[in-house]
Amino acid sequence: MPWLLRKAVSFATITGQLSQKNDDNGVAVIEVAQTATGGIKGETEVYRLDGSETTQGSGMFGVQRIRTRWLDLGGTENSNRAGRLTNIEGDPIDPWLLEGWLREGTTSSPGHINAFVVNEKAGWTTEQIWGFSEIEGSRRRVTRFLVSKGSLTARILAVYDWLGNQG
Repeated sequence: MPWLLRKAVSFATITGQLSQKNDDNGVAVIEVAQTATGGIKGETEVYRLDGSETTQGSGMFGVQRIRTRWLDLGGTENSNRAGRLTNIEGDPIDPWLLEGWLREGTTSSPGHINAFVVNEKAGWTTEQIWGFSEIEGSRRRVTRFLVSKGSLTARILAVYDWLGNQG
């Protein structure tokens, strides 16, 4: 991403309008339509919550392979034989990604989302968990990112204002 674009994005407020629907096969799909300060239309990200791989192109992040699924933090469906929760790749989930979540959801939508994103050209991966946490006494939408490139790893906590159902 060019320096000028990174600088401009750092000053913008980004709003993500999330919508959820089921496709013709009954698979839950979440779309995140982004808008920047001043009503500038951004990108729309699409996440299929069945674990299948999709490819998306992004002006900011390049071409990405994405796998996304529901994650039940309290259940055994996403656990290995040792009882540890596993990510969409089948590896144990980093304990930092599991910290601080509110327990919400139902059997059909367990309340948390696990995403795994690969950018082969740039050489990075990111594992994400989305959900809700209590931050400074308020229920907030949160995404925890574990970003890796080579031997380097960064932990990122993104906290969002949640405006609820807008229509």
